[in-house]
Amino acid sequence: MLPMTPSLFWRSPWLKPLNDVTAWNSLLQGANATWSLTEVRARVLRTVQECRDVVSLYLKPNRLFKGFSPGQHLALTLPCNGVLQSRSFSLSQAPDAGGVLRLTIKLKADGVVSQAIAKLKRGAVVILSQAAGEFTHAAPERGILLLSAGSGITPMVAMLQDWAKRDARPDVLMIHSCRDEAEWILREDLRTLVHQWPQLKIRPVFTGAEGRLDAERLQALAPDFALRDTLLCGPQDFMDWIAAFYRTHGLSRQLKQEHFQARRTEIRPDAERFAVHAPDGSTLFHALNGQPLLEAAEAGGLSPVHGCRRGICKTCTCRKLGGTVHNRLTDTLSGSGEEWIQLCVSTPVSDIHLEL
Repeated sequence: MLPMTPSLFWRSPWLKPLNDVTAWNSLLQGANATWSLTEVRARVLRTVQECRDVVSLYLKPNRLFKGFSPGQHLALTLPCNGVLQSRSFSLSQAPDAGGVLRLTIKLKADGVVSQAIAKLKRGAVVILSQAAGEFTHAAPERGILLLSAGSGITPMVAMLQDWAKRDARPDVLMIHSCRDEAEWILREDLRTLVHQWPQLKIRPVFTGAEGRLDAERLQALAPDFALRDTLLCGPQDFMDWIAAFYRTHGLSRQLKQEHFQARRTEIRPDAERFAVHAPDGSTLFHALNGQPLLEAAEAGGLSPVHGCRRGICKTCTCRKLGGTVHNRLTDTLSGSGEEWIQLCVSTPVSDIHLEL
């Protein structure tokens, strides 16, 4: 008989309820809503109206948060109509000595998550993921061109603040597109930066009066674009044409992009089986039509944490990043985006992406 490892020992059913993390989390959160053994939970310190339909959330995470590099993003999770939903947002200010985080969010009138965010009050508690993403540029060695549109400006501001704080201050030119000055997100932050850093060059393009940024205007505003490393963030069509422009000039290696592409999947109720993908797109396992994801994962050689297998204890809860599942307990279909699901009672009706 093989010796029991420490990991297996603490998961032994003989130790319940002492090893029931869900129960301990519930007990801790009864005393303080931000306490948890496993989750990054954060309290809303304040909300600030930045401009029309845009708010900034200032958050204080618990000690489980591991920090971030300017330019990275994280997922914010909160209840929406009784269901936990997640959306990813860039951190919009440089790391703060007090550990305060800022997320600057465009509110959508028809967005379930946006409407829930708009209702958050001081003292509310939300769940955060760890920061992720490769859209960073910590030590520039030559000129930088920042190209942003709309809320794509948010990671750029965090990077600019960080360069200014560290006195790195490379040769930076920012070109930002928005409809008009009233929709220029974080413009006061940028004005403060220009006051502190006079060499910083910012060129707004107000599309309502001037029309959209095009190749001719881009080259007029940044004639030395081929000599600069370029960071790009904004709506998909904005990024698509700029990426094509850089390909045409053989400069794709100088272009780094940040975007949150929706993981589009087709609901196929009559399919024989479905692919379950990791966040990076690799295939984790396959699930038969009507097969619970927990059972399919185990058949595929994985060992997700679980408990009752009946949808009661919620130990097997994990984040679905894309795709649609059927909850056998409630007989309902999930949305197609990010939300928390229980593996033991969820069966896929499309290919899905999971964060296991």
